[in-house]
Amino acid sequence: MSMDEDLLADFVVEASEHLADIENQFLSIEEAGDQVDVDLVNEIFRGVHSIKGCAGFLGLKRVNELAHALENVLNKLRNLELTPDSAMVDTMLNAADMLRNMIGDVHAYENADVSDHTTALDAIAEGGQAKSEPEEQPAEAPAADEQPAGEKAADEKASDQPAAAEQGTVPEAPAEPVQEPATPAAAPTPKPAAAVSTKESKPVDSNIRVSLGLLDRLMNLAGELVLSRNQLMQAITSNQRQGLDAIAARVDQVTSELQESIVQTRMQQIGTVFSRFPRIVRDLSGQLGKHCDLVIEGKEVEIDKTIIEAIGDPLTHLVRNSVDHGVETPEVRVANGKSETGTLNLRASYQAGKVRIEIEDDGGGIDPSKLKAKAVAKGVLTAEQADQLSERDAVRLIFHPGFSTAEKVTDVSGRGVGMDVVRTNITKLGGSVDVESVVGKGTNIVITLPLTLAIIPSLIVYGGGERYAIPQVNISELVRVRANEVDKRIGRVKNAEVLRLRGKLLPLIGLDRAMGQPTSNEERAEHAMNIIVVETGQAQFGLIVDSLHDSEEIVVKPLGKHLQTIDCLSGATILGDGHVALILDVAGIAAQQSIHDHEALTDSNSDLAAGDHRLETQPVLLFTNHPEEHFALSMEVVARIERVRSEQIDSVGGQELLQFRDATVPLIRLENYVSTTPSEPADRLYVVVFRVGGHELGLIVPQVQDIRDVSTDVDTSTFRQEGVIGSFVVDKHPTRLLNMFELAQIAHPAWFAEHEEELNADASRKRLLLAEDSSFFRQQVRNTLESHGYEVVGCEDGQDAWETLTSGEYEFDGIVTDIEMPRMDGFQFTEHVRDSQWRDLPIVALTSLSGSADVARGKAVGIDEYQIKMDQEQLLKAITSLLSKGRSTHHSELQIS
Repeated sequence: MSMDEDLLADFVVEASEHLADIENQFLSIEEAGDQVDVDLVNEIFRGVHSIKGCAGFLGLKRVNELAHALENVLNKLRNLELTPDSAMVDTMLNAADMLRNMIGDVHAYENADVSDHTTALDAIAEGGQAKSEPEEQPAEAPAADEQPAGEKAADEKASDQPAAAEQGTVPEAPAEPVQEPATPAAAPTPKPAAAVSTKESKPVDSNIRVSLGLLDRLMNLAGELVLSRNQLMQAITSNQRQGLDAIAARVDQVTSELQESIVQTRMQQIGTVFSRFPRIVRDLSGQLGKHCDLVIEGKEVEIDKTIIEAIGDPLTHLVRNSVDHGVETPEVRVANGKSETGTLNLRASYQAGKVRIEIEDDGGGIDPSKLKAKAVAKGVLTAEQADQLSERDAVRLIFHPGFSTAEKVTDVSGRGVGMDVVRTNITKLGGSVDVESVVGKGTNIVITLPLTLAIIPSLIVYGGGERYAIPQVNISELVRVRANEVDKRIGRVKNAEVLRLRGKLLPLIGLDRAMGQPTSNEERAEHAMNIIVVETGQAQFGLIVDSLHDSEEIVVKPLGKHLQTIDCLSGATILGDGHVALILDVAGIAAQQSIHDHEALTDSNSDLAAGDHRLETQPVLLFTNHPEEHFALSMEVVARIERVRSEQIDSVGGQELLQFRDATVPLIRLENYVSTTPSEPADRLYVVVFRVGGHELGLIVPQVQDIRDVSTDVDTSTFRQEGVIGSFVVDKHPTRLLNMFELAQIAHPAWFAEHEEELNADASRKRLLLAEDSSFFRQQVRNTLESHGYEVVGCEDGQDAWETLTSGEYEFDGIVTDIEMPRMDGFQFTEHVRDSQWRDLPIVALTSLSGSADVARGKAVGIDEYQIKMDQEQLLKAITSLLSKGRSTHHSELQIS
């Protein structure tokens, strides 16, 4: 047998884990009788299905045959087409025992006779009873030259089956033919479970490689911690209170560095998982008669070893299914105007403190209409519910158990039979999985995972008098709605409370309601509302909390038995003050409250959502540099906000610095660059970090006031100076809006000098069409582009831009467009351009709508790149790149910045 021994070893470990508790699971099914526990059967089915698929790929035919026969019976059980009895359970137990023995020594059992087991299982699957119970196989497996004739016939028959089915067709229940044994077999007495010889599953490798440099750092930090402890103990023993604060600060700093270093020892490159897939794609493509290239990006991305070990099986499912049911055969691809070779992209990247993994194919995509039809046929949805389902939500039906886009069941199986277990496994890791698909274009599976499971940065909140922790990986933004704004920004749609947020309607859930506590709407209406916008792979919604406590890195502890069944909780933690806080499971809350995609609310209530759009608002961070000096900066350019102690800020050569996660962030104080009263000394400060010129820069903020949507009606003359865009009034306070790009240019001109000449040279004699309905943003973008040598023609909306383009008055080199505009939005405008003689013009979308659904739609209509409105540097780089290289080299991959 020729196969990669490392891949085989991984299969043995994973398969043994799937079978670890199968005996007790089967006994529980027997005990329940006709009250079948469908969830339990689904769990066993997923494990057996995973074994079947991997065995088929590795060429373990006998393991594949036996697992396939057992899977058929489990499928009947979970569909309630069979009622379990003792004889049936005996047959499944004996088959599971045989399967465990075969996996324990796959080489010895390579040619084992499993026909008795498969015959008995097939008889049950066809609706009959167990005819005979096969004996347990002897320890000595049959030799290769002793393969029974029945097996050879079965092999030949299996080789005639189609290897894969075309993606996008609703499958019908296929017939699994019963194999006729050559001679009738006697009915041997089954051996009791206690007498069955099973091998102990191979433990997962518990070793990890750590660089010598990291070990040296850990030793040094341990020494520093010992010294600090000795100083602390001496000060306490001698009752010397002087210097305690400095010692405590040193202990805190060393502990934080030690924590980060220890976490670093568990980090491994994700390439250790990705390295198995080139062989899988190569062999599977040949087996299926397809041509498929695998492109891997981001092998160097590091993630916790525990997560590395857990994502291998889900990723294998997804890669295998993309080749099997995503990429079409060469004949079909050529007929559809594609190259005969398909492409599978496997990417890993860091995104907002998380790891994002994408498995994208350029195949036939998933047809949402066929998934809707199957959902109705299976009784998952009513016809009316299916009609109201958006295409995006329809595609997500693929995560429901039993859904598949394959016409026939094969060894590699369909995209639905494994997608539910993929989502289950990813969710257990604190991550999320989503699917984006365009019929005829391809499918993209997006997985988001935390960097580590050991220590989780979280936001501590109050709700119903209790403290809860929300992992920051699930937090999108914080919104505060003042009491006098509640009627304007909070509404109800279909008896559901929603928040108007930048032209969309966001479902709201009260934390007290989610935790089963009484809700007082009257009390809420009298006070400001604190809303945490959270997201999972399936939904985005607002969580209403009583108040915010603090940000804290928490250590996850398991829940007690009496709390383990609560879907809204994922664990508990002990806070720094000794109090216990429960950790919220955002995905569990969404499922409990039946929150799905909020786009349906937006689409069906466009008038309600449009009310917020007509306000022309932008999200800003409001703060004071001095109690009487109010400032704002756009949240679109903020990378993160850190709360630090003043002693954590160092000064080297007149430059203030903050040491953060093995990186040094230079800091600036507003009074050094803008006309304002100097800030007053404080023990704790905020540092607002943003990226510019390829560097991170931190703005020291003494006091954060709020994060709020404010009008874009900005006075750009009264307070205008370098670093200040203009001013507006918030709560009767004149507030200056900062330009972080200009502040960075003033503070660090060297960062920009090397790019300035290049940008201005590329911009010479280039004319751009700008479509933006906000006069404020239109003027800001125009000023930015014209200051770098571009000629800009501004238009008030998409319709105005389309008329300007088609008038023939100007010739344009590129287009910059907003998305949300009256009369004709940016998507519609782009569709018009791509269907015209100007189809090759580069198009940059300048917007705050950079969610996965918006990106997918933008890619479909032909947008080349998304850019945030207030990020001048990235906008200029994007335009320069697109105009210099031309659209033909960019249109296949939509960029997001």
